[in-house]
Amino acid sequence: MRIANGSLLLKSFANHKNPHDSLVRRRWFVIEPWIIITSISLAFSIPVLLSSYYTVILFVSSLRYPRILGNIDLPRENLPLVSVLIASYNEKFVIGRTLDAIKYLDYPAGKIQVIVADDSTDDTRSVIDEKIGELNSSGIVALVSRRNNREGFKSGALNHAASLLRGEYVLLLDADSTVTPASLSRGLAAFRLDPRIAFVSFRVGHYNREQNLITRLFALSQDQGDTITKMGSYTLDAPYSFQGGFTLMSLAILREVGFWTNDSIVDDADLSCRIYSAGWRGVYLSDVKVFGEDPSNLEVWKKQAARVAQGWTKCARSNWRKILGSRKLSPWRRVALLLFLLGPFSALSWIVVTFVSALGLVLGFSAPANSIFSSPAYVIIV
Repeated sequence: MRIANGSLLLKSFANHKNPHDSLVRRRWFVIEPWIIITSISLAFSIPVLLSSYYTVILFVSSLRYPRILGNIDLPRENLPLVSVLIASYNEKFVIGRTLDAIKYLDYPAGKIQVIVADDSTDDTRSVIDEKIGELNSSGIVALVSRRNNREGFKSGALNHAASLLRGEYVLLLDADSTVTPASLSRGLAAFRLDPRIAFVSFRVGHYNREQNLITRLFALSQDQGDTITKMGSYTLDAPYSFQGGFTLMSLAILREVGFWTNDSIVDDADLSCRIYSAGWRGVYLSDVKVFGEDPSNLEVWKKQAARVAQGWTKCARSNWRKILGSRKLSPWRRVALLLFLLGPFSALSWIVVTFVSALGLVLGFSAPANSIFSSPAYVIIV
């Protein structure tokens, strides 16, 4: 392979059927460098284009989000038992606040069960034990699930604790998730909207939003995701991922889809895919908040973003066949779920497109003036 006169020359040989024949036919193909550069850019632009156009659709749809969802009343008779499941690993500075907030839920104490799936190896264990005692004294049944290893990490801890769940519904919280008094009752009321509802997710609040510039920027990006992705998806009846620390879920459906995948990095996205593939749906309550702690420095944010990107890639690889083969997903929801999984690939695609385009400019490769790739229509679309 060599470059001559601004063109890439590819030489190929094709022998006669007789391998001993000394005659060799030679064919030469000329491929312009701009074709290769443009083809690579176009291929990697596809995820960016699809994701960008879908985001615009979600944004427009979010403007029609029904604000009354969070104001549905819950009948106070025959209230269901709710299990609160909290995953914890060395979170001694935040787990106490999370457990304290449960005592102030606007819900009968006798109808609440609390389980802490604790893999901690530090003083968090003693903090949890103390708070569990306080919850039991207040009339709430509370217990701790611990194990001898960390197999499966967070997902493994949740699966280990799953056998202890007794409620009709499960409120999933992270160690730093702080519920508001009305969040549980308003979440339960939302299940009355549609018998297909598997989970209700809440808006993410930020109790350390004003700590510094990093927390304010993170909160802003989180708010953007909540506003566009979740509100728009609910309005379109399109799939989206709930967040594991801000969700109320039907235990029967959680059991139906097999609980958590032990080797999953983003357990909430993986579980969301399996729930939607099974034909269920979710509800997003924009006006009901559960507060969480935002990363307070750039290094923590970068590590979290890298972990999420890796997890989403693995989630897409594990679930795309299940999504395409699901008979319980309409064609629209199947496409929407695949577009939803394209998100992390868009960032990588942007990097590749930028690098390849810059390389083409440096080397002086450009498409001919009469090429479709030089037309204003192509530039506008892409």
